[in-house]
Amino acid sequence: MRPGERSMFYCIPEKCLGYTKLSKTLRDMHKKKKNKDAVITKTCCGNQSTGYCDLDKLTGQSLVFEFDLLSVEQPGEYSKQIWTMTSDEKRLLVVDLKEQGNKAFKEKDYEQAEQHYAKAIGTLEQLGLKEQPNSDEWNIIEDMKLPLLLNYSQVMICKKEFATAVTHLNTVLKRDPANVKGLYRRATAHGGCWNVEEARNDWNKLAEVDPSQKGLVSRRLVELENSIKQKETEERQKLKGMF
Repeated sequence: MRPGERSMFYCIPEKCLGYTKLSKTLRDMHKKKKNKDAVITKTCCGNQSTGYCDLDKLTGQSLVFEFDLLSVEQPGEYSKQIWTMTSDEKRLLVVDLKEQGNKAFKEKDYEQAEQHYAKAIGTLEQLGLKEQPNSDEWNIIEDMKLPLLLNYSQVMICKKEFATAVTHLNTVLKRDPANVKGLYRRATAHGGCWNVEEARNDWNKLAEVDPSQKGLVSRRLVELENSIKQKETEERQKLKGMF
């Protein structure tokens, strides 16, 4: 191909097995980037649905991909795209992104921290596409996501984007229900969303999982109750002003 030319590639179903999952991941990331509190749900075709009807229709189908060649770059003139990296290169990139995210977080540069953690999570998602679900390697990759999801969620809490934090912490606690950091942060995020009952449940669960945290949990529950009373008082004052 030459710059400006277009090619079409016909792919049989067996070569397209990961396409719908990868496309779903990219769409979900774009949706969350546009709307930080967007809730990603499954629709259409039951438990196997991607959540996007047009992608569901492509599952198991032969696909035709069109490529436009925009330019040609020589070795050393570009940074590798994630999808062109080997598995080892992706793993090294994840480690580097996590370190960059941690550095940015310590400096309270939450925007940069969010970007680094999100890219690291996306890289692991791509690694996971090659593996059979529930295989040993797949489980290793899923476990590698947990500290990144916890860090990403902490960034969201610092930015007061509590609903987004809850979504990612649900993923952590679904895989590791006794994760202390996950319970602490989800309880905090639920409190920020005024999901009072959910916050209470997570605080109590934290005390059950880690008894050494009972004192902290008691203080947080008192703070939660005080916040509820203050909110109710403010709402009564607003209602009085309306009449």
